[in-house]
Amino acid sequence: MPRLFIFGDSTAAAKEDKARPETGWGECFSRYLSPSWILDNRAVNGRSTRLVLSNGDFFRALSDSAEGDAALIQYGHNESKMDEERHTDPWTSFKDNLTYMAASLGKRGVSVYFLTPIARRCFKDGILVDTHGDYPDAMKETAKELSIPLIDMTKATMDMIRETGEEESREYFMNFAPAIYENYPEGDEDNTHLRPKGAEAVASLVYSLLRQYEPPFLIKA
Repeated sequence: MPRLFIFGDSTAAAKEDKARPETGWGECFSRYLSPSWILDNRAVNGRSTRLVLSNGDFFRALSDSAEGDAALIQYGHNESKMDEERHTDPWTSFKDNLTYMAASLGKRGVSVYFLTPIARRCFKDGILVDTHGDYPDAMKETAKELSIPLIDMTKATMDMIRETGEEESREYFMNFAPAIYENYPEGDEDNTHLRPKGAEAVASLVYSLLRQYEPPFLIKA
């Protein structure tokens, strides 16, 4: 059976029990997959394009891929981190890494789709602000240069958070009061990582936006 690979960071990755209720959107995507496909989620916490190439994550997945597979590539959350393991420049090394990954998968006969990073819940004076700098635009430019399908998850999730509202959108993220979850007795104020409601909403957005390209791995509407 063909596989759909997900390459990404903690926003898409599968979580351990000790992290619950944190949930990656990739964990919720199986319901949108054709029954003739296998979901292979290779997203891992803390990853950037630089790190997945340097530590071998990407190449292990590449060796497991085969002609007829497909891959969703979503990075951008950790590219701006200034440590040597992860940092990339949006207009040079980030684009180069995306190009290399797409070309390597393409040589294996894998169809590639780019996804810009999902938004953080970052409100300033009641206004939702983008925290990803030039990385989404750099990915869009790369997709255009390579003729690779792209969905703008940054815009889509910003629209979702904005429409939901500053307070109500906390339910999408790991932002909650004390004594609600056993793993977080003191609560949490994390506006990057998702709870189940947010992961399900993001997975639904990915599905609805991918449909325009009519990929073979999606269930029929």
